[in-house]
Amino acid sequence: MKYLLKCCSRVIDVDNKPIWCIKCGEHDIEVIEFTEETLLPCPFCGGDAMAQASTWGANPFYWYECEDCGCMTADFSDFYEAKKRWNQRN
Repeated sequence: MKYLLKCCSRVIDVDNKPIWCIKCGEHDIEVIEFTEETLLPCPFCGGDAMAQASTWGANPFYWYECEDCGCMTADFSDFYEAKKRWNQRN
């Protein structure tokens, strides 16, 4: 099972729901089950991301943008690819 640790915005893959973070040392941390529907916070400021869409001629394109700092992904012709790239951290 994958979990998102809210204390340091990391996704970990473990068998049991964690109660503390080995990286930052926080105890009783907020943990969210990470699924394909989960949207990670901004890697720079921790803000929430918002899906964006537009068209160029007849071609739609999609991207995700942080509501706080304006960080954004590149444009993609597929909505799911844009979300996947927003969640990618390497």
